[in-house]
Amino acid sequence: MPDNDTTTEQKRRINRLTETGQLDEALSALHSLLQREGDSAFAYNKLGVIAARRGELERAKDCFEKSLVLDGRFAQAYSNLGNVYRETGDLDKAIECYKQAISCDADYATAYHNLGVVYKQKGDLHKAVEHLKQANKLQRVMARRELAESPVGKRVPLTWLLIALLVILWLYYRSRG
Repeated sequence: MPDNDTTTEQKRRINRLTETGQLDEALSALHSLLQREGDSAFAYNKLGVIAARRGELERAKDCFEKSLVLDGRFAQAYSNLGNVYRETGDLDKAIECYKQAISCDADYATAYHNLGVVYKQKGDLHKAVEHLKQANKLQRVMARRELAESPVGKRVPLTWLLIALLVILWLYYRSRG
């Protein structure tokens, strides 16, 4: 049975490697994860992302579909599959995938953004703006939530509390003097 902390850290590492374009290292880490845990929607989704970044769109499509077989509610895989359809010019299928991603996770900003981009490509500016605004709103909410949960975000209120306390003490001693 895999250790959840180790698995979570390994997934974070894979995400970082993929986001920074270190695809060979990400691929190696993914194969290690697959050996340790077996097939997972996360792993096949990331394999698809790597394939797409390398221009292997058919392989990417297969990986995203395999991810969805393993987890039919995996919003990222639907959104990524939509990206493949968008890249190959099938905008209607891309829209279906992005809508499916949103139905799986109504707070998934990336799917709203991608949907807005496709509507813009199709010339439906009203729907494009509507979805891009929703994506922006969700991204701001997520950024605030992540900041509040981060060690830095937790220190900020404490820092202000200490500053306020020091100012009060300074004013108190100054008024007595």
